[in-house]
Amino acid sequence: MADFLTLSPEVNSARMYAGGGPGSLSAAAAAWDELAAELWLAAASFESVCSGLADRWWQGPSSRMMAAQAARHTGWLAAAATQAEGAASQAQTMALAYEAAFAATVHPALVAANRALVAWLAGSNVFGQNTPAIAAAEAIYEQMWAQDVVAMLNYHAVASAVGARLRPWQQLLHELPRRLGGEHSDSTNTELANPSSTTTRITVPGASPVHAATLLPFIGRLLAARYAELNTAIGTNWFPGTTPEVVSYPATIGVLSGSLGAVDANQSIAIGQQMLHNEILAATASGQPVTVAGLSMGSMVIDRELAYLAIDPNAPPSSALTFVELAGPERGLAQTYLPVGTTIPIAGYTVGNAPESQYNTSVVYSQYDIWADPPDRPWNLLAGANALMGAAYFHDLTAYAAPQQGIEIAAVTSSLGGTTTMYMIPSPTLPLLLPLKQIGVPDWIVGGLNNVLKPLVDAGYSQYAPTAGPYFSHGNLVW
Repeated sequence: MADFLTLSPEVNSARMYAGGGPGSLSAAAAAWDELAAELWLAAASFESVCSGLADRWWQGPSSRMMAAQAARHTGWLAAAATQAEGAASQAQTMALAYEAAFAATVHPALVAANRALVAWLAGSNVFGQNTPAIAAAEAIYEQMWAQDVVAMLNYHAVASAVGARLRPWQQLLHELPRRLGGEHSDSTNTELANPSSTTTRITVPGASPVHAATLLPFIGRLLAARYAELNTAIGTNWFPGTTPEVVSYPATIGVLSGSLGAVDANQSIAIGQQMLHNEILAATASGQPVTVAGLSMGSMVIDRELAYLAIDPNAPPSSALTFVELAGPERGLAQTYLPVGTTIPIAGYTVGNAPESQYNTSVVYSQYDIWADPPDRPWNLLAGANALMGAAYFHDLTAYAAPQQGIEIAAVTSSLGGTTTMYMIPSPTLPLLLPLKQIGVPDWIVGGLNNVLKPLVDAGYSQYAPTAGPYFSHGNLVW
């Protein structure tokens, strides 16, 4: 995987565009679906025939022995059908991941045109007149490099997760002929239903820096590497001992991502929800509990999926899934200042509502992070400045939050049975003062300033100062 960080866009783009496309993956998904249907039909038919024999024509000890063996075989068929459905879902996930990576990869012709332009500009740069144009072209090239790296890293993450999930299934199929008739048949059924004892943690990333290289061309690759590292860490301490599987969706917010061609927020969230749904179906097919963790924009994807699962008759049982949303801007900044349903055209984003759900969900935010914990009295400029610093210090770090760090703020059980619990990670020192600590200002000075400024900052929040005047909630000024 490290090769992706060093390979030029000429190589990464050429590899992606030379690939076979998603057709074979979609065909594989269809074939697995067909196999699953046949296995379910075989299980139902076998059970019907055996039940008919035992109920009408065949009685006694031998009938009971036959029924016991038939139940094992029916269970195996059902488990195999479930695994085939999971394989179909994983193949479809790979097809979607390929399409997302292909769409995110720079076309080789654009890379070649950029290199040709730089060569021409350099060749005619006799008096240095082309130096600004060369710098601009090189900046675009750095953006191409970063964009390809992120596309490849995300694609690799999905491919690795799918491969890890399919391998035990393939190994079990290989061993079935030996095991079916022997003393290990019971354990075979168990292994088929539970191919891995490790709990899966599906992670849904926040906004992607893929286009940030336009503004910061020389650190674009570093941003991409940091983003990929962060994505596997989302929820790692909230759900310790779990294995991450990253949902590789566009995670862009239109032109605000730094490119006119970037997918807008609503489209990104919709694609992410579809990919998350496929991941959930594949992961829960194993019978093991599954956890889902989303950071920032990823929490919006989770909310859309929770809303979908609430009306899906084939949704996994409530005991199969547990969710955590980390540093979510929709439940924070958006729902503080905007009514539900409001659309921000420049981002292509429409404010959603907190969904009713049958699943237990934790909503975690860091205190004073403007995205997830904004001051609801915007005229308090000190609180606003402090919250901006809070976002810089705490927003991404919330991905590493652990339950013992949080203070429970509220818990609400929905009509569908799921409980949503809100946790705040407290910040004893105002983020506004953290730079002073970093440069070595004595703690007693920082502490003194904190004691003076904290009441002034907290006056910008109705939750800390409920009698300090009006405040905003869902876009309405509350008196």
